[in-house]
Amino acid sequence: MPTLPRPWELTPVTPSTAAEIDQVVEWMARPHVQFAMHKDWDRDGWQTEIEFQFSDNKTRPFLVGQGGRHGGYVELYRVALDVVADYYDTPDRDMGMHGCIGEPDYFGYALPFWVALIAGVFETYPECTGVISDPSAANQLVRALDRSVCTVVDGHELGEIDLPHKQAALFRFERENFYAAMKRQGGVDVVLRELGGH
Repeated sequence: MPTLPRPWELTPVTPSTAAEIDQVVEWMARPHVQFAMHKDWDRDGWQTEIEFQFSDNKTRPFLVGQGGRHGGYVELYRVALDVVADYYDTPDRDMGMHGCIGEPDYFGYALPFWVALIAGVFETYPECTGVISDPSAANQLVRALDRSVCTVVDGHELGEIDLPHKQAALFRFERENFYAAMKRQGGVDVVLRELGGH
């Protein structure tokens, strides 16, 4: 599990963590999350989904927050094991991320969280050379967020791809570029403070 720069923290969602699954169900039913994620399933549906995610090593789900207060949900996945790998030249250890902000108190924190998550992935998995995001091409809000992440970490927008379940906009954030960008800006902690992530 990635360890994020403080004060950000991840809490695993597992088939046996009932409270965490309940939180995901509540968030997914909220209109702003439903629009972005399209996963407004009932409790049994989410129990089945989490059990499916734990049936292999491709995807792991987490709640994200600060100081023990959860504000959002994220799924980290091995890109080489996902359908996205068929659409770009995928290094074996690339990681992908899907996520949402569930609590209104965390609106405005999406950019520092995304940067903190990328930092945590690179720190925890030294063999990972890139992190991708593949939001729906129609979701201009998330595309704008990922473009802002690109600006901060010297990422790349790779264009649109036609996945079986959606038309996606593909973004990749490379390890080498990330650390060069952080060094140029004074380090991860400095960047997160300036983005309002502390």
